[in-house]
Amino acid sequence: MSISAEPPPLPWKFRTGPERLFLVLAGSAAALAVVFVFVSQYVHFPWVCAWRGMTGIPCAGCGGTRAAVFLLRGDWWQALVLNPGVVLGAVALFAAAFYSVAVIFFRLEPWRPRLQGWRWWLAAAVAANWLYLLAVSRP
Repeated sequence: MSISAEPPPLPWKFRTGPERLFLVLAGSAAALAVVFVFVSQYVHFPWVCAWRGMTGIPCAGCGGTRAAVFLLRGDWWQALVLNPGVVLGAVALFAAAFYSVAVIFFRLEPWRPRLQGWRWWLAAAVAANWLYLLAVSRP
C-alpha cells in the first residue's frame, strides 16, 4: 500500500458546484430580463436616470433597457450603438451559461483559470463603455 501525495478527487456534484450556481443565477437573470423587457413594451415606466437628471451626463448604464429591448427583438446593431456594454454582457452571460451546461450535463472537466487582475479588466470595460456613452451623448 502506497501513500499518495494528492488527495482523492472530489465527487462530481461537488466539483461542479460553481457551475450549478451560475446556471441558476444566469437563468433567473435572463428570465427576469425577458419579463421586464416584455412588460416595459406595454407599460410605460416613468423611470429616469437619477445620475443624468442631476448631472446632465449619461451614466455607465444609460440606454441599457432600450438596448436590451432591441437585443431581444433581434436588432443587434441598434443595441450595440445604444449601449455596447449590454450586448457584450449578454454575450458573456450566454457563453458562461453554455459552458455551465456543457460541464454539468456533458460531464466536461470544469475549467478553473487563475485570472489575476480580472477586476481591473472589468473596471476598464465599464470605463470604456462609459467613455463611449459620453462621446455619443444622446439626449
